Amino acid sequence: MEIQFVRMVRTDNSERFVLLGEEGAEVGMFDLHFLTSGNVIGSLILLDESLTAGDSVEKLLHRIDEELLPAVSLDEKNLSFTVIQGELIGTFSSKEDE
Repeated sequence: MEIQFVRMVRTDNSERFVLLGEEGAEVGMFDLHFLTSGNVIGSLILLDESLTAGDSVEKLLHRIDEELLPAVSLDEKNLSFTVIQGELIGTFSSKEDE
């Protein structure tokens, strides 16, 4: 499956990306948190079960590492991820719908 990374939010110390699959379907998301130590901690949530088959998770993590995080590396152990397989329930906001 071809996956596109789309940044949704960026702060001084963190970023949130959505993973878009075929035809723009949301197949996951991840957050990156940049620590003062120089390390980066990520949370990857996968919504499509096919992304957890075989070595797909490892390949996806290495792609995130290579494309988005040049200053850290999984191999250098200054980048780590928690990976979760889940189901999207909905998006909720404190704003009232217009």
